[in-house]
Amino acid sequence: MQIKNAGEQLKFQSVIPSVHQRKELLYAMEETAADWIMLKLGDVNTLPQLVGYIHRSGKKVMVHQDSIKGLARDKMGIQYMANCGVDCVITMKSLCVKYIKDAGMIAAFGFFVIDSDACRTGLGSIKEHQPDVVILMPGTIPLQIIRDIKSEAGMPVILGGLMTTREQITGAIGIGVASVATSNQDLWNLVI
Repeated sequence: MQIKNAGEQLKFQSVIPSVHQRKELLYAMEETAADWIMLKLGDVNTLPQLVGYIHRSGKKVMVHQDSIKGLARDKMGIQYMANCGVDCVITMKSLCVKYIKDAGMIAAFGFFVIDSDACRTGLGSIKEHQPDVVILMPGTIPLQIIRDIKSEAGMPVILGGLMTTREQITGAIGIGVASVATSNQDLWNLVI
């Protein structure tokens, strides 16, 4: 099943709370105006309950495929997340993009920008597999590189990793990044 209106579903506020602990999740659900929560906790037993809590709080959930304990990083693991109601799956495996889309979820392809070879490989994977959104890590890479990747990818870009200040987030949003994921709770209600 393909997402019919992925573009409409890919509207983000400036900041996406990235949660690693239950108390952070409660705060993100109850005390922020965020429309998305990046879930980086739980396991195959707790995922359905966590997704249900997030949805009942009026927010969408993106799950980092590598962050859920006991979850296979394959087609069956992706189908399991779809069955749990996950809205978006973040994968580092470009071949999983098709499985995520076929399961009716938003496919976010993440890659680490460590050098020019990583950029070339990441952009090649984006062009070949056509995810719905790209997540660049760490978010602290130079803004010019982010601009170049965003321009070449031609799709929304989210930054994640090491984004800890208002200035970093403001700079990223200023160059057209769709959103910034951060675990810094002090920034979760930042609106730019």
